[in-house]
Amino acid sequence: MAYKDILVYADADDHAASYLDVATSLAGAHGAHLVALHVLPPPVVPADITTAVPVEFIEWQEEYAKQQAEKARQQVSAAQQRSGVNIEWRAVDGIVLSTVLLHSHYADLVVLSQGESGSIGALPETVVMGSGRPALVVPSRGRFPTVAKRVLVAWNRTREATRALHDSLPLLERATSVTIMEVNPEGGRHRHIAGADIAAHLARYGVKVDVASTTAPDIGVGDAILSRIADLGADCLVMGAYGHSRLREFAFGGATRHVLESMTVPVLMSH
Repeated sequence: MAYKDILVYADADDHAASYLDVATSLAGAHGAHLVALHVLPPPVVPADITTAVPVEFIEWQEEYAKQQAEKARQQVSAAQQRSGVNIEWRAVDGIVLSTVLLHSHYADLVVLSQGESGSIGALPETVVMGSGRPALVVPSRGRFPTVAKRVLVAWNRTREATRALHDSLPLLERATSVTIMEVNPEGGRHRHIAGADIAAHLARYGVKVDVASTTAPDIGVGDAILSRIADLGADCLVMGAYGHSRLREFAFGGATRHVLESMTVPVLMSH
């Protein structure tokens, strides 16, 4: 099993080499077609302007967008030269969030930067929740010479976790070690050995896993996951996104939001 189409969103961030190298590494390992998408946004007219907008203001924004696109193209070209992996450069006009979402529909995997603010910061959540495709979110700081060699799977027997795990099978089949982790596993009338059920399923794909469980307060689930990543020396996390309602996650925090904000390794998320 392999990913055949990988999409990476290429902005003009100074740290673009990090996620571009992750994308080329995966494309090379899977023999996948890799597309680097860049979106040139339309000029923005402030809503409080009551007079005609100067033409120079519009032209300045258009020129800036072209400069950013050229910077992104050069970064993609450099990543291609470093890796030897062919990359299709795709620059299109449009709104960033909706355009990336549209192009995500035609990929097996979408590679994104964690982002920090603005529309780019909202991109991982938008793609995970709206594309129907898995997103591999790469931290905005750091370099990741290996990805998905030592994988931690955050498992809680939910629809979202099931979707993420099966979306990650092409990675798990190539990993040298896979650990299934349950945080606060539920008990009940039926005896449940944390991770054993899904471990048996993965064994049929030839994926050998270790299973582990830990107990943590609800507010500490995200920290428990990040701590286990450090303990294992994992280079990739697989988890479902927003198992609770997004309103609850926004108001009270949650594992998804905490990991998105504090990730230390690339995270594959599905919803």
